[in-house]
Amino acid sequence: MPDVIAWRFIVFTIIFAGLLYLQFYLAHRQWRKIKGQQTSEIDVGYVRMEDYLAQSFRRKVKEWLQLPSTIASDRERTILKGRETIRVITGGIEFGSGEQCDDILVVEGDFACGSGCLFAREILVKGNARFGEGAQLQSVAVDGDLALGWDVKVARWLDSTRELTIGANCLVGARVTAAGIIRLGPGAQAASMYAPQVVTTAWDGAFQSKETPEMAKLPVIAFSADAIAARESLEAAGFDVKRLIQLGSDSWLYKGDLRLLAALRLTTKLVVKGKCDLPDACVLEADIHADGSLNIGANSVCRGNLISGKDIHLGPGCRFAGVIHADGSVRLGQGTRGFKDDGMVVAFAGEVLEVERDVAIKGKLAAGGRVIVESAEAAEAGSV
Repeated sequence: MPDVIAWRFIVFTIIFAGLLYLQFYLAHRQWRKIKGQQTSEIDVGYVRMEDYLAQSFRRKVKEWLQLPSTIASDRERTILKGRETIRVITGGIEFGSGEQCDDILVVEGDFACGSGCLFAREILVKGNARFGEGAQLQSVAVDGDLALGWDVKVARWLDSTRELTIGANCLVGARVTAAGIIRLGPGAQAASMYAPQVVTTAWDGAFQSKETPEMAKLPVIAFSADAIAARESLEAAGFDVKRLIQLGSDSWLYKGDLRLLAALRLTTKLVVKGKCDLPDACVLEADIHADGSLNIGANSVCRGNLISGKDIHLGPGCRFAGVIHADGSVRLGQGTRGFKDDGMVVAFAGEVLEVERDVAIKGKLAAGGRVIVESAEAAEAGSV
């Protein structure tokens, strides 16, 4: 009798396993087909390349240029591909004010247009490009310098292999990328900006890298059991030691809001279960994570990452060398510098990232909403 029960159990197990496998059979079969291959639907390069859209357009243009021309002259030829019309112009071109174009343009030279022009399709320029004020564009890739005048509207993306200048009150719907410097005028907006240098108006051309002599004399706060026991230095700085809880060998949690009283050098990772306000001229050697808003005082140095469940504000003259990430908004005060020796920095806001004048970073500014440069009017009002 026990043998019969054992065999029945084995048969039941086999049947159950077979039924379970049938639910995943189709997915398993497809996985075996594509194992070791890259699917045509998903390009993994998209998540690795900031200028993916521009590079994809350049590759398409290279393919289109191999197609036969339907109309050709000494300076221009036309290529038809389905519903697409591609105009290939040799030796550069200049459009007058108010002109319109509904074709994809490939300009094998320099490009320029006057004010109020409308370009409904993508443009590739093999030289330098300049767009007059009030122009409206789809997307532009330039193998030289690219400059936008005042109040230009770009529906999608911009890319330059050299310098890229965005004039005052320009609006870009998606990414802005450049292999050189990106210069942002007052009131300029985009979804993200990425370059070796991204700077706003009034930048002095410098990236400050040294601490002041006063910072070298700051009291050092490194949380430990001994420091908690001593407690005098922590309480003098503004910590309530009863709210400190150790999370790991180099990280601590602070229960509640934290408002420090004087500048210090913090060398331990800190998680604040509330909002966190730090005074001017602090040095943060490690990460700070606040559930609430995170306010960094003016002229502070932030070498770790800054993370907030709400908003982050860096006061004037701050320097950061890691990732800034806020679920809400981020504001980079006048004179902020973001850079590090071994890579790019990133500032990201889930909502809006506001950038004041004389801000310079080496890396990326991005937002779930918009990256907005402080307008000239706001800058003047703030200086009064």
